[in-house]
Amino acid sequence: MNLHNELQSVDRLSIRVPFPLSSYDRKLITLLYQPLVGAEPISLYFLLWAEGENIEDNTMSHYHLMNALNMPIGKIFESRIALEAIGLLRTWRKDQQEMRSFIYDVMPPLDAATFFDDPLLSMFLYSKIGESAYRNLRQRFVSKGLSNHGYQEVSRTFTDVYRPVQHNLPSDEIQLTGLQEKPKKLPFNYEDFDFNLLRVGLSEQLVPSSVLTAEAKATIAKLAFLYHLTPLDMQKIILLALDDQMVLSDLRLKKEAADYYKLTVSKEPPTMQTVIEKQSQEAFTQTAIVDDDIDPMEAELIRWFETSSPIDILKAVAGGKEPFPNDCQLVEDLVMQYGIPTPVVNVLIHYVFLRNHGKLNRKYVETIASHWRNTGVKTAREAMKLARDFEEQKGSDSKQEETPMETKDYSTEYKLLKAGAGIFYQLPQFVDADFTNTDQLKKELLVILNSVKPIDLLTMLVKGKTPFEKDVKVVLDFTAKYDMPIPVVNVLIHYAYYVSNANLNNAFLQAIASNWQKNNIQTAEQALNFARDYQIQKARKQNVPKGKPNAKTQNVPNWYYENKLKQQKKKEERQADNSHTDYEKKRQEIMKKLGMDEGEVDS
Repeated sequence: MNLHNELQSVDRLSIRVPFPLSSYDRKLITLLYQPLVGAEPISLYFLLWAEGENIEDNTMSHYHLMNALNMPIGKIFESRIALEAIGLLRTWRKDQQEMRSFIYDVMPPLDAATFFDDPLLSMFLYSKIGESAYRNLRQRFVSKGLSNHGYQEVSRTFTDVYRPVQHNLPSDEIQLTGLQEKPKKLPFNYEDFDFNLLRVGLSEQLVPSSVLTAEAKATIAKLAFLYHLTPLDMQKIILLALDDQMVLSDLRLKKEAADYYKLTVSKEPPTMQTVIEKQSQEAFTQTAIVDDDIDPMEAELIRWFETSSPIDILKAVAGGKEPFPNDCQLVEDLVMQYGIPTPVVNVLIHYVFLRNHGKLNRKYVETIASHWRNTGVKTAREAMKLARDFEEQKGSDSKQEETPMETKDYSTEYKLLKAGAGIFYQLPQFVDADFTNTDQLKKELLVILNSVKPIDLLTMLVKGKTPFEKDVKVVLDFTAKYDMPIPVVNVLIHYAYYVSNANLNNAFLQAIASNWQKNNIQTAEQALNFARDYQIQKARKQNVPKGKPNAKTQNVPNWYYENKLKQQKKKEERQADNSHTDYEKKRQEIMKKLGMDEGEVDS
């Protein structure tokens, strides 16, 4: 089963509610049908019911259902066929040259008595909710009332009461359209059961043909499907179910089939499970093997693109975070306005995100989308091949033209960025004596910060060498997740790089960015000034005499500061000793350990 051939988000749909639905129907659906198919199909049913009650003929796309239910198109399709299987939805399809349309008829549920009399539905519900809950529901919905046992029906028929009167009927007949009768049974394919084989083993003397009525055959087929029994098994059950009057009742058939199943198969009741997901996976895998025997990892990626919604892809590339409204609007326009298949849009989002350092620029995306649409690409695999071919061609064309990043000479920029960190971030170890004019230094520094990309700035910070992959990932992740002006991001990276001793990490960048956003930093100069003022204020706090705690630290005991003063004094003494080493004294000590004197050395 190929989902692309079954349903796409751009396919149009109309909704009809052929029969009035009541609050009682809602109870039946919630308590009897929802345990069978789950919450997602029932959510789709209630949405179609609500939309279908609109008097106007409101045609929409499946993208509307995806947004309203927050489901990918694959889940919409699985929910739809689950509703079809239990009789709550009928689907009509029309294929046109440029568009595919569907009509969904929202069907009422079976009445409670019919539901519990049906062997498939009743056993399905029993296996889902257990015996106690099943009995409670059956007692609630199926009213026993007075039994008609021993009574004889004496109701008059229509012809007993009324007689026809001749009248001239109008010549033009009234054409009735749509469904004229509510469904009275579960949609079921009875042809799967071999009634000819069943009849071969039953002689006319044992089981007359008149016993196998249409109703009895329907029950036999359902029981065989439910208990996974063969026609030969059903022959034995029919013989056991026949009473003395040669009547084959549904009740006795159900009882004998259940007893036969317990004796020959299992004492546990049979359960049911959907096979759509397994069939889709198997069909996809077989198609992939037949087509090209592609790598399993690539096959899994293709399946992800084919079964996910664009919103899911946006969340995935954003690390699970909610995508920005602009990005959501962009992918919605690609699907709805430009008619690009959803799997192709998914590949496009993923490709641009990787190629453009996490940025989904609308013009850039639309340029690629226009090219892909003109080539007639329809599937995720075709789109992936197109993107791969383009990258290979681009790489071969520009291999000789482009200069690798690591070969560029960034020594001048490196020196300027380093000197700027020393002056503006109060880091004396980076101060350069060649830059004495602070205003000129700031001017040249802002030229760089306002004109380069964050990745290029990272390369300048390492003097033109290839940056570490960890630092590249940190910068790309940050620029993708935060909507900040690029010059401000550059100052942020420059500041964090030098303050952290070249140890960039996401948590540090996010903490600084949060503070800058609160203070409405919008330009590189504002960011540079703010960072300088913060460092100056930080230095002043650090220079507060340690023996005199300020208001923020007055609750700290005095011995804490006394110990810190002692440690600082010892550290300064060690540094003084290291800087004024008496090499002559050390020489005398070494000679004494060796047992030598000056005379021995001279000789």
